[in-house]
Amino acid sequence: MASPYSQELKPAEPTPAHPVQSDVVEQVDDCESEDESDDSIRETSRDLESGGTTAANTPYATASPASSSSGFSDPKKHNEKTIARVRQLVPDIDPLEYHGLDSSPLPPKKGNRLYRYLRWNFGSVYRRIFCLAFMGNAAAVLWFIIRSGIENRPILTYQQAATAVTANILMAIVVRNEHIVNAFFWIFGTRAKVLPLWARTLSAKIYSYGGLHSGGAVAATFWYAIYLVLLTMDYRSQEGPLDAIRGYIYLFSYAIIAMLVVMLIFAYPRVRVLMHNSFENTHRFMGWTVVGLFWAQIMLQTADASNNSSPHQSFGHVFVRNAAWWMLLITTLLIAYPWSRMRLRNVEAEVLSSHCVKLNFDYREVYFGQAIRLTDAPLKETHAFGVIPHPLAPTAAEIDEKSSITGEPIQRLSHCGDKGFSVIVSHAGDWTRKIIDYPPSQIYTRGTPQFGVMRCAGLFSPVIVIGTGSGIAPCLSLFTQHPDHPVRIIWSTPNPLQTYGRAVLDLVYKTDPAAVVIDTRKTGRPDLVKIAYRVWEQSRMGVFPEEVKTQARKPCEAAVIISNQKVTEKVVYGLESRGLPTYGALFDS
Repeated sequence: MASPYSQELKPAEPTPAHPVQSDVVEQVDDCESEDESDDSIRETSRDLESGGTTAANTPYATASPASSSSGFSDPKKHNEKTIARVRQLVPDIDPLEYHGLDSSPLPPKKGNRLYRYLRWNFGSVYRRIFCLAFMGNAAAVLWFIIRSGIENRPILTYQQAATAVTANILMAIVVRNEHIVNAFFWIFGTRAKVLPLWARTLSAKIYSYGGLHSGGAVAATFWYAIYLVLLTMDYRSQEGPLDAIRGYIYLFSYAIIAMLVVMLIFAYPRVRVLMHNSFENTHRFMGWTVVGLFWAQIMLQTADASNNSSPHQSFGHVFVRNAAWWMLLITTLLIAYPWSRMRLRNVEAEVLSSHCVKLNFDYREVYFGQAIRLTDAPLKETHAFGVIPHPLAPTAAEIDEKSSITGEPIQRLSHCGDKGFSVIVSHAGDWTRKIIDYPPSQIYTRGTPQFGVMRCAGLFSPVIVIGTGSGIAPCLSLFTQHPDHPVRIIWSTPNPLQTYGRAVLDLVYKTDPAAVVIDTRKTGRPDLVKIAYRVWEQSRMGVFPEEVKTQARKPCEAAVIISNQKVTEKVVYGLESRGLPTYGALFDS
């Protein structure tokens, strides 16, 4: 059967509309895009088209079923081809059909179900890092047990176990510090772009660093249970009644282990998703309480060791020789550091629609792929939002630049050429609804902007950038700061023009004139796995829509998705299991 990309262009048959009700869930093979429901955007937006044509009577490239469902042909056998069509700002027909993408079933995933589960679910990089952190501690315990058996005497003391507890807690806190995280991303997510593709695909997994945090926290709880057993055995082996100091040590120790277990329960992925506010509160307030009790416990144990030392050692001498004290001091400073950088910032609110608002800040510069934490109630909740650096001021040649789709002057994001950045807040809960309805003039920021998965997009050229709903906002940071970086864009959202405005759409199309923009109010929820795979397949075959920039006319190297957890997991799994390196947020905090 002939390749679907070698057909001559022919007028399309009229395509019936696909109305989508907000309460209908459409089943797809691998994923669904985020379909944000909001009463303010129920009305279907009109298309802005060049010449006022409609999808029903305009020609566009069509695609027939592929000749093989197992993949694409050898790219070397294909000359570069282009797909031409009449352009629409927001197409109202099937995106696969409109963009000349093969609509036949996708090739099968690699391996059998067990292999895929072990490779991309249970065996994800995050879980491998977690296991490495935990199993390293388990190996240390095993070594102590074996050595004790060989020497026929206890080797591990409760003081050593306490040191292991604080060491693991320190590791868990260090890898969450924004400067440490930013250093990771500068090394592995920025400098690594000179490496070959296979090395870059591994380097981009740096965003899975959270496995060290969770692995260290679980290992600390494991060590604390051992510490409690050894402490009890040591105290019971000594003659005489339990004095007041040791009584308080017992009390604080059992309180600490109880709170550590509660924190682990709420941090379990399923519980965290179902009870996220409870997870945040237990993590924050119980975490602070545990650190305070650790300080009290170390003071009491130091006093006990000083009182029972022979020859006598002063409290200060015992205290400064305790390694756990030094590590706890660093841990406490790291916990306090982001809060010491809490600032009330002036903000200019720019209402884009009843569904979202753009908050503009001018107090610092930022880099693409970073996020900032915002809050109006610092002790209650904080929310991370991807930053958008203010665009450079247009050059003289760009001032009168016209849209490649509408032929009208391009609209630009506000504050071009100004210092600062912006974030887009869209309706995703009570807090965001409050910010949209009552835009603030001041808001708190905590800590410093921190890199996330979007930073990894800069490692690949070209890269497929996938966003759903307001997930396009973090992607805009790449488009504004590196407008010439080769990308292919897929954006699925309800009413993109009415919700986010012409400036956002113009930026998307300026970055990728062949961007796949999907209005889910018109076409329904798309199969993002199929669309992204077919875009990748086209690039491998050297087949491109005629609008694709010259620098993007190469095989795409990877994909990055910014979406909700359900869609992200489905798209990452669906594409990686078919051979396309794909990266998305882990939602582990």
